[in-house]
Amino acid sequence: MTSVISRLWLAENLPIRDGLYRAAGTARDAWADPTAPGGLALGEPFGLTEFLVPDPEEVTTITVALERELSDGSGHLVCGEGSYGSEGFFGRLDRNRQLLWVVYLEDENPFVDAHVDGTRATFTSSSGVTAVRLRPDTGGAARTRRPGPRRGHCGRARAG
Repeated sequence: MTSVISRLWLAENLPIRDGLYRAAGTARDAWADPTAPGGLALGEPFGLTEFLVPDPEEVTTITVALERELSDGSGHLVCGEGSYGSEGFFGRLDRNRQLLWVVYLEDENPFVDAHVDGTRATFTSSSGVTAVRLRPDTGGAARTRRPGPRRGHCGRARAG
């Protein structure tokens, strides 16, 4: 069975909620935090389906700006932007270009660059301020907690 995030990805959409989404179907709050190891903090898990039930239109159309093949041939790193301008995302695809994981950040600007150094990848947004480093194979990052959803653009509830 294909996960909700995988179906959204194939339709070139992502949910408008800051988070780390895995193709296996799990999701958790995520946000850029320069004090967190690697610059990305992870919060509590949440249900993507439950998030979308009240408003299935709570998605943004995405554009992949960069796709970089991993040197071992195991897949690709991707990054890009959403349709609202302030949004950015980065992620990992397998060798068949199927989604493994993706991080969406509503207010961090489009992600325009990705570099791999050993087992870590660094993704940089167009603002030049946000650099987030993760293990390309798992999307792993530091875990910290942050209070529940806050209001995003257009008054929408969002994580972080």
